[in-house]
Amino acid sequence: MSKRRVLGITAIRSEYFLQRPILRAIVDHPELELLLVVTGAHLSPLHDYTVKEIEADGFPIVARIENLIYSDRDAARLKGAASQLQVLTHLVDELRPEWLLVPADREESMTLALCGTYLNIATAHYAAGDRVVGNADDMIRHAVSRLSHLLLTTHEQARERLIKAGEQSWRIHNVGHAGIDRIRSAPQLTSAELAKALGVDEIQDRYVVVVQHPLTSEIGDAGRQMRETMEAARALKLQLFVSYPNSDPGSNQIIQVIEEHRANPGVHVFRNIPDREFVNLLRGATVLLGNSSLGLLEAPYLKLPVVNVGRRQSERHHASNAFFVAADREAIVRQVRAIIDDEETRRTISTCENPFGDGHTGEQVAKLLASTSIDSTLLNKDLSY
Repeated sequence: MSKRRVLGITAIRSEYFLQRPILRAIVDHPELELLLVVTGAHLSPLHDYTVKEIEADGFPIVARIENLIYSDRDAARLKGAASQLQVLTHLVDELRPEWLLVPADREESMTLALCGTYLNIATAHYAAGDRVVGNADDMIRHAVSRLSHLLLTTHEQARERLIKAGEQSWRIHNVGHAGIDRIRSAPQLTSAELAKALGVDEIQDRYVVVVQHPLTSEIGDAGRQMRETMEAARALKLQLFVSYPNSDPGSNQIIQVIEEHRANPGVHVFRNIPDREFVNLLRGATVLLGNSSLGLLEAPYLKLPVVNVGRRQSERHHASNAFFVAADREAIVRQVRAIIDDEETRRTISTCENPFGDGHTGEQVAKLLASTSIDSTLLNKDLSY
């Protein structure tokens, strides 16, 4: 029996690290074959050519689509998507795989889902039904679900949301969050090993990891918000590990602020932190500061305290390890100090429950892609009302 070919796509480091356990499970499944398209920030020197990590992982790359436009203008992302779609259409038309695997909520999710719709190819949408209010990604995610045939959610609330939106319940499967797979399986490093791998003198007992991205509805304010975060972080007088943002409009403002602090004592800046090292940083961090989705989706598994700055992620499903504050340095400092010093806050964090699965999402997704019937019932999509 021939294998089912699954064409996936990846465009940015954070999304790739989340997808990697799923991609690995597809490669390992005897009835599936992976075809991977690499695009976006992976091919950018600004983001340290993270395609190198994909190559090192050994995944079969069938195409590289350069579409990232260096600009903080909102139109740049849309123009990049248009050029991506043109190349992707030709590729999918030529390959005609049995499945398209669409991740989450970015432009590559929309372009690949459009290919599935117009070319009548079964499309699975991973991380469907979640919310990121105030960002274009939120609307993209829900639009992609409408274009997809199999909906894979990271938690139960997302599954229920899709049913309320009119999606047929038999299409929806709560498989958990694959980011937990990577945390569960990442090798443990000692403090000395981690310091050496990151190129720093030592990993102190207390330190802060900073990851902050722009919000598409607040592009012009991205620099000010990052300045509040960095000034607050420095006021804490703790060792800082700061990662560059994603490639969304507004990211150049954030990078400029980060670079203003690069020379400060105790501040370690990285364009990209390799996954093994990053997971180990999270395991020992005092707090994760910024607005990355990993603070809501993966940090509960580690019981890692999170201070989410601003409106990005503010309406997203989360556990009791996450605290939401305005982009104000004094508010940020107060919250971090409460995490360190306040007994009740510490108790809230230590008892938080993880709602995002058991760390075996990859196997569940691969099993569904191998076993789901690809027929007219699946492909002729309808609403439940």
